[in-house]
Amino acid sequence: MSQTDHGPALERGLWVAVSIAAVIVILRVIAKIKIKRFGIDDGLMILAEILEIVSTVFLTLSVKHGFGKNLNTVPSGDKQAVLRNIAIQVPIITFSTTFARCAFILYLLPLIETNKYYQAALWSFLAIQLAGNTTSAVLPISICRDVTALWDAAAAAATTCGDSKAVIRFAYYSNSFNSATDLFLAVFPTIVFWNLNLKLRIKISLIVLLSLGIVAMIASIIKTTKLGAVPSITNTGARGGIELVRWGYIENVIIIITSSIPCIRPLVISSVRKISSGKNSRSYELSMPFTGRKSGAVPNETNQSRRARGLGSDIENNSIDRILDQNRSTHTGTSIGGASDSPTFCTPGITKQVEISVISDAGQPPKGYIGDF
Repeated sequence: MSQTDHGPALERGLWVAVSIAAVIVILRVIAKIKIKRFGIDDGLMILAEILEIVSTVFLTLSVKHGFGKNLNTVPSGDKQAVLRNIAIQVPIITFSTTFARCAFILYLLPLIETNKYYQAALWSFLAIQLAGNTTSAVLPISICRDVTALWDAAAAAATTCGDSKAVIRFAYYSNSFNSATDLFLAVFPTIVFWNLNLKLRIKISLIVLLSLGIVAMIASIIKTTKLGAVPSITNTGARGGIELVRWGYIENVIIIITSSIPCIRPLVISSVRKISSGKNSRSYELSMPFTGRKSGAVPNETNQSRRARGLGSDIENNSIDRILDQNRSTHTGTSIGGASDSPTFCTPGITKQVEISVISDAGQPPKGYIGDF
Protein backbone atom coordinates (compact mmCIF):
# COMPACT_ATOMS: atom_id res chain seq x y z
CA MET A 1 0.00 0.00 0.00
CA SER A 2 1.50 3.33 -1.05
CA GLN A 3 1.79 6.13 1.49
CA THR A 4 1.19 9.84 0.95
CA ASP A 5 4.31 11.84 0.09
CA HIS A 6 3.96 15.52 1.06
CA GLY A 7 7.56 16.40 0.17
CA PRO A 8 7.35 17.20 -3.58
CA ALA A 9 4.42 19.62 -3.17
CA LEU A 10 6.24 21.37 -0.33
CA GLU A 11 9.42 21.61 -2.42
CA ARG A 12 7.65 23.16 -5.43
CA GLY A 13 5.75 25.67 -3.34
CA LEU A 14 8.84 26.78 -1.44
CA TRP A 15 10.92 27.28 -4.59
CA VAL A 16 8.18 29.51 -6.02
CA ALA A 17 8.08 31.58 -2.82
CA VAL A 18 11.88 31.79 -2.62
CA SER A 19 12.08 32.89 -6.27
CA ILE A 20 9.57 35.69 -5.69
CA ALA A 21 11.52 36.86 -2.66
CA ALA A 22 14.75 36.79 -4.70
CA VAL A 23 13.23 39.02 -7.40
CA ILE A 24 12.04 41.51 -4.76
CA VAL A 25 15.49 41.62 -3.16
CA ILE A 26 17.17 42.20 -6.55
CA LEU A 27 14.79 45.09 -7.26
CA ARG A 28 15.53 46.47 -3.79
CA VAL A 29 19.26 46.45 -4.48
CA ILE A 30 18.82 48.11 -7.90
CA ALA A 31 16.60 50.82 -6.37
CA LYS A 32 18.97 51.55 -3.49
CA ILE A 33 21.99 51.73 -5.81
CA LYS A 34 20.09 54.02 -8.15
CA ILE A 35 19.39 56.54 -5.38
CA LYS A 36 22.88 56.00 -3.91
CA ARG A 37 21.61 54.72 -0.56
CA PHE A 38 22.84 51.13 -0.52
CA GLY A 39 23.62 50.32 3.11
CA ILE A 40 24.15 47.68 5.76
CA ASP A 41 20.45 46.80 5.80
CA ASP A 42 20.61 45.92 2.11
CA GLY A 43 23.69 43.78 2.65
CA LEU A 44 21.92 41.90 5.43
CA MET A 45 18.87 41.37 3.23
CA ILE A 46 21.05 39.95 0.46
CA LEU A 47 22.65 37.61 3.01
CA ALA A 48 19.21 36.57 4.27
CA GLU A 49 18.09 35.72 0.72
CA ILE A 50 21.27 33.76 -0.01
CA LEU A 51 20.82 31.74 3.20
CA GLU A 52 17.18 31.13 2.28
CA ILE A 53 18.23 29.70 -1.10
CA VAL A 54 20.94 27.53 0.48
CA SER A 55 18.44 26.26 3.04
CA THR A 56 15.98 25.38 0.26
CA VAL A 57 18.71 23.40 -1.52
CA PHE A 58 19.19 21.26 1.59
CA LEU A 59 15.44 20.86 1.92
CA THR A 60 15.29 19.68 -1.70
CA LEU A 61 17.96 17.07 -0.94
CA SER A 62 15.88 15.94 2.04
CA VAL A 63 12.80 15.51 -0.15
CA LYS A 64 14.80 13.45 -2.66
CA HIS A 65 15.64 11.03 0.16
CA GLY A 66 12.07 10.77 1.45
CA PHE A 67 11.28 13.81 3.60
CA GLY A 68 7.51 14.13 3.49
CA LYS A 69 6.95 10.43 4.13
CA ASN A 70 6.95 8.50 7.38
CA LEU A 71 10.69 8.15 7.87
CA ASN A 72 10.25 4.79 9.57
CA THR A 73 9.31 3.37 6.16
CA VAL A 74 12.32 4.62 4.16
CA PRO A 75 15.69 2.83 3.88
CA SER A 76 18.22 3.48 6.65
CA GLY A 77 20.62 5.37 4.36
CA ASP A 78 17.85 7.69 3.13
CA LYS A 79 16.66 8.25 6.69
CA GLN A 80 20.14 9.36 7.75
CA ALA A 81 20.38 11.67 4.73
CA VAL A 82 17.05 13.30 5.60
CA LEU A 83 17.99 13.87 9.24
CA ARG A 84 21.44 15.22 8.27
CA ASN A 85 20.03 17.68 5.74
CA ILE A 86 17.28 18.82 8.12
CA ALA A 87 19.87 19.33 10.89
CA ILE A 88 21.75 21.67 8.51
CA GLN A 89 18.69 23.32 6.94
CA VAL A 90 16.90 24.41 10.13
CA PRO A 91 19.75 26.58 11.55
CA ILE A 92 20.34 28.17 8.12
CA ILE A 93 16.71 29.24 7.68
CA THR A 94 16.73 30.48 11.29
CA PHE A 95 19.70 32.76 10.56
CA SER A 96 18.05 33.90 7.31
CA THR A 97 14.90 35.01 9.12
CA THR A 98 16.95 36.67 11.85
CA PHE A 99 19.05 38.70 9.40
CA ALA A 100 15.91 39.74 7.49
CA ARG A 101 14.40 41.14 10.70
CA CYS A 102 17.66 42.91 11.51
CA ALA A 103 17.72 44.43 8.01
CA PHE A 104 14.19 45.79 8.44
CA ILE A 105 15.04 47.29 11.82
CA LEU A 106 18.15 48.96 10.39
CA TYR A 107 16.00 50.32 7.55
CA LEU A 108 13.59 51.92 10.05
CA LEU A 109 16.24 53.45 12.30
CA PRO A 110 17.17 56.44 10.05
CA LEU A 111 13.48 57.36 9.80
CA ILE A 112 13.29 57.97 13.56
CA GLU A 113 16.77 59.35 14.19
CA THR A 114 15.35 62.22 16.26
CA ASN A 115 13.35 59.98 18.61
CA LYS A 116 15.71 58.29 21.07
CA TYR A 117 12.95 56.21 22.68
CA TYR A 118 11.90 54.65 19.37
CA GLN A 119 15.54 53.98 18.52
CA ALA A 120 16.14 52.31 21.90
CA ALA A 121 13.10 50.07 21.37
CA LEU A 122 14.25 49.00 17.90
CA TRP A 123 17.82 48.32 19.04
CA SER A 124 16.48 46.27 21.97
CA PHE A 125 14.34 44.08 19.70
CA LEU A 126 17.25 43.67 17.28
CA ALA A 127 19.72 42.61 19.99
CA ILE A 128 17.39 40.24 21.85
CA GLN A 129 16.07 38.40 18.81
CA LEU A 130 19.57 38.18 17.31
CA ALA A 131 21.01 36.65 20.50
CA GLY A 132 18.04 34.34 21.03
CA ASN A 133 17.93 33.02 17.47
CA THR A 134 21.70 32.54 17.30
CA THR A 135 21.55 30.45 20.47
CA SER A 136 18.49 28.57 19.22
CA ALA A 137 20.25 27.75 15.93
CA VAL A 138 23.53 26.63 17.50
CA LEU A 139 22.19 24.60 20.45
CA PRO A 140 20.71 21.67 18.47
CA ILE A 141 23.94 20.99 16.56
CA SER A 142 26.11 21.36 19.66
CA ILE A 143 24.05 19.35 22.14
CA CYS A 144 26.03 16.15 21.43
CA ARG A 145 29.80 15.72 21.60
CA ASP A 146 29.61 13.97 18.23
CA VAL A 147 27.42 15.96 15.87
CA THR A 148 26.76 12.88 13.72
CA ALA A 149 24.61 11.62 16.58
CA LEU A 150 21.86 13.88 15.21
CA TRP A 151 21.32 11.52 12.28
CA ASP A 152 23.27 8.33 13.05
CA ALA A 153 21.73 6.08 15.69
CA ALA A 154 25.02 4.21 16.21
CA ALA A 155 26.89 7.46 16.88
CA ALA A 156 24.12 8.61 19.21
CA ALA A 157 24.51 5.46 21.30
CA ALA A 158 28.28 5.92 21.54
CA THR A 159 28.42 9.60 22.52
CA THR A 160 27.14 11.92 25.24
CA CYS A 161 24.33 14.40 24.59
CA GLY A 162 22.75 17.15 26.63
CA ASP A 163 19.13 17.57 27.60
CA SER A 164 17.14 17.78 24.36
CA LYS A 165 14.06 18.94 26.28
CA ALA A 166 15.98 22.01 27.48
CA VAL A 167 16.83 22.81 23.85
CA ILE A 168 13.17 22.59 22.89
CA ARG A 169 12.15 24.81 25.83
CA PHE A 170 14.65 27.49 24.79
CA ALA A 171 13.37 27.24 21.21
CA TYR A 172 9.86 27.93 22.52
CA TYR A 173 11.12 31.08 24.27
CA SER A 174 13.10 32.25 21.22
CA ASN A 175 10.22 31.71 18.81
CA SER A 176 7.74 33.39 21.16
CA PHE A 177 9.94 36.48 21.21
CA ASN A 178 10.17 36.28 17.41
CA SER A 179 6.37 36.38 17.25
CA ALA A 180 6.35 39.44 19.50
CA THR A 181 9.00 41.07 17.30
CA ASP A 182 6.97 40.38 14.14
CA LEU A 183 3.93 41.99 15.78
CA PHE A 184 5.99 45.01 16.85
CA LEU A 185 7.49 45.45 13.38
CA ALA A 186 4.03 45.23 11.82
CA VAL A 187 2.52 47.88 14.10
CA PHE A 188 5.49 50.21 14.60
CA PRO A 189 5.74 51.37 10.93
CA THR A 190 2.22 52.78 11.28
CA ILE A 191 3.62 55.38 13.67
CA VAL A 192 6.79 55.94 11.64
CA PHE A 193 5.29 56.36 8.17
CA TRP A 194 2.32 58.39 9.40
CA ASN A 195 4.70 61.14 10.52
CA LEU A 196 6.78 61.18 7.34
CA ASN A 197 6.54 63.81 4.62
CA LEU A 198 4.41 61.69 2.28
CA LYS A 199 1.05 61.94 0.62
CA LEU A 200 -1.83 60.33 2.49
CA ARG A 201 -2.43 57.61 -0.12
CA ILE A 202 1.26 56.70 -0.08
CA LYS A 203 1.28 56.53 3.73
CA ILE A 204 -1.74 54.23 3.75
CA SER A 205 -0.34 51.94 1.04
CA LEU A 206 3.01 51.57 2.84
CA ILE A 207 1.32 50.94 6.18
CA VAL A 208 -0.92 48.26 4.66
CA LEU A 209 2.03 46.52 3.00
CA LEU A 210 4.17 46.54 6.13
CA SER A 211 1.24 45.41 8.24
CA LEU A 212 1.41 42.12 6.35
CA GLY A 213 4.03 41.35 8.99
CA ILE A 214 1.00 40.24 11.03
CA VAL A 215 0.94 37.18 8.76
CA ALA A 216 4.60 36.58 9.64
CA MET A 217 3.64 36.72 13.32
CA ILE A 218 0.86 34.17 12.76
CA ALA A 219 3.29 31.92 10.88
CA SER A 220 5.78 32.23 13.73
CA ILE A 221 3.13 31.24 16.28
CA ILE A 222 2.07 28.19 14.26
CA LYS A 223 5.69 27.21 13.73
CA THR A 224 6.28 27.45 17.49
CA THR A 225 3.50 24.95 18.14
CA LYS A 226 5.25 22.48 15.78
CA LEU A 227 8.72 22.62 17.40
CA GLY A 228 8.22 19.31 19.19
CA ALA A 229 7.73 17.57 15.83
CA VAL A 230 11.14 18.37 14.32
CA PRO A 231 12.57 15.17 12.79
CA SER A 232 15.32 13.56 14.85
CA ILE A 233 16.73 10.17 15.83
CA THR A 234 14.01 9.77 18.43
CA ASN A 235 11.26 11.39 16.35
CA THR A 236 11.04 10.12 12.79
CA GLY A 237 7.47 11.12 12.02
CA ALA A 238 7.16 13.21 8.87
CA ARG A 239 3.89 15.15 8.96
CA GLY A 240 4.88 17.41 11.87
CA GLY A 241 8.22 18.12 10.24
CA ILE A 242 6.47 19.20 7.05
CA GLU A 243 4.32 21.73 8.91
CA LEU A 244 7.30 23.06 10.87
CA VAL A 245 9.31 23.67 7.70
CA ARG A 246 6.36 25.11 5.77
CA TRP A 247 5.45 27.74 8.38
CA GLY A 248 9.09 28.56 9.01
CA TYR A 249 9.47 29.43 5.32
CA ILE A 250 6.22 31.39 5.23
CA GLU A 251 7.49 33.56 8.07
CA ASN A 252 10.86 33.99 6.36
CA VAL A 253 9.52 34.90 2.90
CA ILE A 254 6.93 37.36 4.22
CA ILE A 255 9.53 39.21 6.28
CA ILE A 256 11.90 39.50 3.29
CA ILE A 257 9.19 40.69 0.89
CA THR A 258 7.37 43.14 3.18
CA SER A 259 10.69 44.60 4.37
CA SER A 260 11.91 45.18 0.82
CA ILE A 261 8.81 46.53 -0.94
CA PRO A 262 9.10 50.09 0.48
CA CYS A 263 12.67 50.23 -0.84
CA ILE A 264 11.71 49.49 -4.44
CA ARG A 265 8.98 52.15 -4.64
CA PRO A 266 11.28 54.83 -6.19
CA LEU A 267 12.29 52.34 -8.89
CA VAL A 268 8.67 51.47 -9.70
CA ILE A 269 7.65 55.13 -9.87
CA SER A 270 10.61 55.97 -12.09
CA SER A 271 9.74 53.13 -14.51
CA VAL A 272 6.05 54.09 -14.63
CA ARG A 273 6.92 57.72 -15.35
CA LYS A 274 9.24 56.75 -18.20
CA ILE A 275 6.55 54.57 -19.78
CA SER A 276 3.90 57.24 -19.27
CA SER A 277 6.04 60.05 -20.66
CA GLY A 278 6.95 57.88 -23.66
CA LYS A 279 3.29 57.32 -24.52
CA ASN A 280 1.92 60.78 -23.76
CA SER A 281 4.80 63.09 -24.67
CA ARG A 282 4.01 65.78 -27.22
CA SER A 283 7.60 66.92 -27.62
CA TYR A 284 8.98 67.10 -31.15
CA GLU A 285 12.57 67.25 -32.23
CA LEU A 286 13.18 69.88 -34.92
CA SER A 287 16.37 69.88 -36.98
CA MET A 288 17.72 73.36 -37.45
CA PRO A 289 18.85 74.14 -41.02
CA PHE A 290 22.53 74.76 -41.64
CA THR A 291 23.54 74.26 -37.99
CA GLY A 292 22.08 70.75 -37.48
CA ARG A 293 21.09 71.76 -33.93
CA LYS A 294 17.96 70.25 -32.39
CA SER A 295 15.28 71.51 -30.11
CA GLY A 296 13.32 69.37 -27.62
CA ALA A 297 10.92 72.06 -26.43
CA VAL A 298 7.29 71.27 -25.77
CA PRO A 299 4.96 73.50 -27.82
CA ASN A 300 3.12 76.28 -26.02
CA GLU A 301 5.10 75.61 -22.83
CA THR A 302 6.88 78.51 -21.17
CA ASN A 303 10.15 78.34 -19.24
CA GLN A 304 8.21 78.84 -16.03
CA SER A 305 5.79 75.98 -16.72
CA ARG A 306 8.66 73.65 -17.64
CA ARG A 307 10.41 74.55 -14.40
CA ALA A 308 7.21 73.94 -12.38
CA ARG A 309 6.67 70.62 -14.14
CA GLY A 310 10.18 69.48 -13.20
CA LEU A 311 9.75 70.45 -9.56
CA GLY A 312 6.30 68.86 -9.40
CA SER A 313 7.68 65.62 -10.75
CA ASP A 314 10.29 65.50 -8.00
CA ILE A 315 7.72 66.18 -5.31
CA GLU A 316 5.36 63.51 -6.65
CA ASN A 317 8.19 61.00 -6.76
CA ASN A 318 8.70 61.36 -2.99
CA SER A 319 12.33 60.37 -3.26
CA ILE A 320 14.03 58.74 -0.32
CA ASP A 321 16.13 61.88 0.19
CA ARG A 322 13.00 63.93 0.74
CA ILE A 323 11.46 61.30 3.01
CA LEU A 324 14.48 60.86 5.24
CA ASP A 325 15.25 64.60 5.51
CA GLN A 326 11.89 65.31 7.10
CA ASN A 327 13.40 67.52 9.80
CA ARG A 328 15.68 69.54 7.52
CA SER A 329 14.79 72.63 5.53
CA THR A 330 15.07 72.19 1.78
CA HIS A 331 15.91 74.99 -0.65
CA THR A 332 15.94 74.61 -4.39
CA GLY A 333 17.05 77.47 -6.58
CA THR A 334 16.45 77.44 -10.30
CA SER A 335 17.42 80.21 -12.64
CA ILE A 336 16.64 80.22 -16.31
CA GLY A 337 18.34 82.90 -18.27
CA GLY A 338 20.94 83.73 -20.85
CA ALA A 339 24.55 84.68 -20.39
CA SER A 340 26.14 85.15 -16.98
CA ASP A 341 25.65 88.91 -17.15
CA SER A 342 21.91 88.47 -17.62
CA PRO A 343 19.74 90.09 -14.92
CA THR A 344 18.23 86.70 -14.15
CA PHE A 345 21.57 85.01 -13.66
CA CYS A 346 22.25 83.83 -10.11
CA THR A 347 25.28 81.86 -8.93
CA PRO A 348 23.34 79.37 -6.71
CA GLY A 349 20.94 77.01 -8.49
CA ILE A 350 20.78 75.99 -12.13
CA THR A 351 21.25 78.26 -15.14
CA LYS A 352 19.78 77.10 -18.42
CA GLN A 353 20.43 78.78 -21.74
CA VAL A 354 18.12 78.00 -24.65
CA GLU A 355 18.66 79.35 -28.14
CA ILE A 356 16.27 78.48 -30.97
CA SER A 357 16.64 79.70 -34.52
CA VAL A 358 14.22 79.05 -37.36
CA ILE A 359 15.15 80.21 -40.88
CA SER A 360 12.61 80.06 -43.65
CA ASP A 361 12.48 81.18 -47.26
CA ALA A 362 9.52 83.33 -48.17
CA GLY A 363 6.54 81.27 -49.16
CA GLN A 364 8.25 77.99 -48.31
CA PRO A 365 7.81 76.06 -45.09
CA PRO A 366 10.98 75.82 -42.99
CA LYS A 367 13.05 72.70 -43.32
CA GLY A 368 11.94 70.14 -40.79
CA TYR A 369 8.43 71.65 -40.63
CA ILE A 370 5.94 69.07 -39.35
CA GLY A 371 2.71 71.02 -39.40
CA ASP A 372 0.64 72.63 -36.67
CA PHE A 373 0.76 70.86 -33.31
